[in-house]
Amino acid sequence: METIDLIAQLKQNILKIQHTDSLDDTKELEFYDSQIINIIFHFGLKNKYSTEGFPEKYNKLIKNEDEDFQDFLSFDVKSYYVYKIALQHDDIFQMVKIHFNDPDIDYKDENCKDDILMSIKILESEGVNLIFDPESFGTIPLFRPKLPR
Repeated sequence: METIDLIAQLKQNILKIQHTDSLDDTKELEFYDSQIINIIFHFGLKNKYSTEGFPEKYNKLIKNEDEDFQDFLSFDVKSYYVYKIALQHDDIFQMVKIHFNDPDIDYKDENCKDDILMSIKILESEGVNLIFDPESFGTIPLFRPKLPR
């Protein structure tokens, strides 16, 4: 399966990055992280994997590449979808396991499931969900003015 191989290759790229606080290293890490989530996200869409009515509620918006909806599909929203369907579909689970895995440890399926559940809980605590509300979405200010100190 070439999707798994691509994720494994991207994971290798992540592992090669020196763990420093440099902005370049951080951006490179985020880039590969984002690539992996995007690959799994699109794999889930292509296979019509659904959770909480997502994505079928939004098929028209996806098909028409609605700009607000595309903005709604942030890294966190895509990750949330991926983690939710990973608990339902083994192929997605295996992809997430490669993404989460540290090859220096014996990463068991049970540990991966716990990590997925924790990731879902963190995202939910930050208000991430799969509900797109076009009415309120356009009204959220993207850049808040800085308040005087």
